[in-house]
Amino acid sequence: MKRQDVLRYDQSCRLCLSDRVITVLQLTPTPLEDQFVAEVKRAQVQPLYPLDLAICESCGYVYLPYVVSPDASYEDYAYVSSVTVGLRGHYDEYANDVARDFAVLPNSLAVDLGSNDGSMLASFKRLGFRALGVEPAARIAKQANRAGLSTINDFFTAEVVSRIVTDHGLAGIVSANYMYANIDDVVGFTKAVSSLLAPDGIFVVQTGYHPEQMKIRMFDYIYHEHFSYFSVDVLKGLFEKCGLELIHVQKISPKGGSVRVVGQLRNGIRPIDGSVQRFIEDERRQGIRDPETYRRFAQEIAECKSELLDLLNALKTNGKRIVGFGASHSTTTLIYHFGLESFLEYLVDDNALKHGRFSPGHHIPVFPSGRLLEDRPDYVLVLGWQHQRSIMNRHRSYASQGGRWIVPLPSLQVL
Repeated sequence: MKRQDVLRYDQSCRLCLSDRVITVLQLTPTPLEDQFVAEVKRAQVQPLYPLDLAICESCGYVYLPYVVSPDASYEDYAYVSSVTVGLRGHYDEYANDVARDFAVLPNSLAVDLGSNDGSMLASFKRLGFRALGVEPAARIAKQANRAGLSTINDFFTAEVVSRIVTDHGLAGIVSANYMYANIDDVVGFTKAVSSLLAPDGIFVVQTGYHPEQMKIRMFDYIYHEHFSYFSVDVLKGLFEKCGLELIHVQKISPKGGSVRVVGQLRNGIRPIDGSVQRFIEDERRQGIRDPETYRRFAQEIAECKSELLDLLNALKTNGKRIVGFGASHSTTTLIYHFGLESFLEYLVDDNALKHGRFSPGHHIPVFPSGRLLEDRPDYVLVLGWQHQRSIMNRHRSYASQGGRWIVPLPSLQVL
């Protein structure tokens, strides 16, 4: 696909159609952040796409006005849920909590949207639900089906809902885990969820929560696959627009700060919990609908960048060797926006799917993390800094042999 065929610019808000939209953060343009390439494609130039963040002053929706087609994003999609540290255990606990707290009947249909390799489906199956996934990435959907986790390889649409209802009935649970932000037409998608739910069904969304992420300067969660950055206030309005009501909200820890929100059909059987209003009031106190909040955040990030580059320049001048730990969507945003490519000899990662590949755009080689002990670089820049504790715990032997870690955010540390 050519760049002009996959990029669209939305001048008005995708939720409320207002034209009162302003750009509040401009990150460095990047290629598609997870398109790590094989060696045969290393010489090819990957197109760069603008990475701006905008806010609608009418409804408070925060989103990317430049939209890269999902067809391009999922063309060579490599991420699988099971490689994320601790995510499988998290899904087991999550499925159990939702089934218990919202009294979902055993043997109900549980549909996981953007089900990836079926990690959440497996958790639902262990609880006795009839589990069904919908996943647009063909290779990953095939992998899930081979593992006995029934998965429809398609984007979630009204037509797919019709197929599910005909073949399986209405759903007691519909879940969207770290994919709701990836939906281009989120209004149409949510209306389709409404038509899939049983009268007593629930819609559960887990998504990154920027009001919490901003507290730890986590700007690298912004990338092209994430079209939307939801506040609870915006989610409440979106659900209402689509025939749902938001009934419960809680903070959870993954992704540097997330929320789990639960909705039901309008005027459903469950009461609306006080957590919904508490979150909205907290967001107002934090100024989440105020453009100036995001401008201050941008300035904080600029200061972090300057401090890190000063350190890396000094180390390079003194002949120190530096490599990066992490090969993911967020590390691409971090490398590009902070301009780190010239400092990094190579990257290492624990995800075998990335080994032998080259980073998007700059084509920095990716090796298994065992290379740290073989090669003994002087410093490892922890690009996946949100997972710094587990990374450093798993690779203590590198530090015990004299290696040092650089953690760039939320504040610069050399360990």
